[in-house]
Amino acid sequence: MLVLDEVIYISRKKYGVPLADTVDFIDKAVLPYVDVLPISVEEYLRAKTIMTKYGLKSSDSIHVATIENYGLQAVASEDQDFDKVGIKRLWVQY
Repeated sequence: MLVLDEVIYISRKKYGVPLADTVDFIDKAVLPYVDVLPISVEEYLRAKTIMTKYGLKSSDSIHVATIENYGLQAVASEDQDFDKVGIKRLWVQY
């Protein structure tokens, strides 16, 4: 869920994509092909340690905690802060 929030925020703030276009993209091209994972107190508890250890923002720490707690392999992000924690980061450079 946190990823969807970030996609909406970044697409508008950084790239100037209208909200309606972003939401339409998510609804048609993303949600049919992914599982949206719940975020619980378990992710918060792990995120506290990550924030302290790596100095990441709270939202980035929650992303990392979710990746670790669900045993995921990588994060799709242009945010280089994820490189600090040793999680594989995927991003297309243009």
